[in-house]
Amino acid sequence: MNFNRLLLWGLAVAAVGVLLTTGCNSTAKRRWLGFFFDGVPSESSATNAAAATVRRGTNGVTAPVVKPLPPKPREMLMHKPYAEDKCAQCHQSAFSQQLVAPMPKLCFNCHKDFLVAAKVKHQPAENGECKSCHDPHQSFNKQLLRKTGKALCYDCHDDFFAKAKSKHQPAENGECLACHNPHAGDNKKLVTKPGAKLCWDCHDNFLEKAKVKHQPVENGECASCHNPHASANKKLLIKSDTKLCFECHDDLQTQITKAKSKHQPAENGECLSCHNPHATDRKKLVTKSTPVLCWDCHDNFLEKAKFKHTVVEDCTTCHNPHSAGESKLLAKNSSKLCYDCHEEKDLKAVKGHAGAADKSCLECHDPHVGTDAKLLKPPAKPQ
Repeated sequence: MNFNRLLLWGLAVAAVGVLLTTGCNSTAKRRWLGFFFDGVPSESSATNAAAATVRRGTNGVTAPVVKPLPPKPREMLMHKPYAEDKCAQCHQSAFSQQLVAPMPKLCFNCHKDFLVAAKVKHQPAENGECKSCHDPHQSFNKQLLRKTGKALCYDCHDDFFAKAKSKHQPAENGECLACHNPHAGDNKKLVTKPGAKLCWDCHDNFLEKAKVKHQPVENGECASCHNPHASANKKLLIKSDTKLCFECHDDLQTQITKAKSKHQPAENGECLSCHNPHATDRKKLVTKSTPVLCWDCHDNFLEKAKFKHTVVEDCTTCHNPHSAGESKLLAKNSSKLCYDCHEEKDLKAVKGHAGAADKSCLECHDPHVGTDAKLLKPPAKPQ
């Protein structure tokens, strides 16, 4: 037994000697240690990284699964006096919660007084309720806010997204400060810029090159038609298309309601099928000039016509585009309408008009196109 013990000690000393003579070569160390002892780890497994789980894929190839790093801990932000243990800067003593001055006067000892010259003031800021939004000591949020985004605003304001069908993206994302100043400003609703100037920060300015502009849009009254946050109507409209237009164009609503003949799009409230609500290069804010606009719904009878009535290039010369007291949306009785361009005395002098004094011009003439130079209908053509 003593001999065996001595032998083992001798081998161990020899192993240490070899290790010392081979220096820091890790491969050699593992080879010699493995000769004398069991369980020495292989070189490939000797790493500081944690062993990764191996996953076998459907194609039979194995690949290490890298475990995700733990989330980076949030940084606690501190109010400078608090971080520097200068409690007496705000409190009457380090052992008292009593402030040296009421807010916001206390805050303005260090921060700029943004209320003094402001026309519009956020009520909590004006009332000195700074702590309703900010933590006076520390917070995980920028500006020492108690909550972030719209979550903070909803402490006082109603959640206007609950039943909304269309939502303004900045509002939905909680980017309230993209449009509003949280403390004070010179514009209504605490918006950072007045009227349409604020909208142009994100939307293209379609007024710059337009020849004809819708008055509310030109005046920057975007909110007269659109809700800046959310709405039950598409395009953030405060009311459906027709009801919204009739807010200003109430005379038109009365005309359509009582009219003998009504243009179907106007009757259905499809104002935007013909008009651009903001701006365009055409009169009356129409999306296209007539008769091209009319061809969106009506067949183009001019395309293959041999003869054309000169006025058909502008349908509104004879037709009212919304409603009329005459059939076919005519602006006047057909006989009187013709006399807007044709002289009655000249028409009476025409031989073919003998005995036609009480007849409508449309009994013999097509008002638009025809195969005859006088636009005569087939039964009226001379044999």
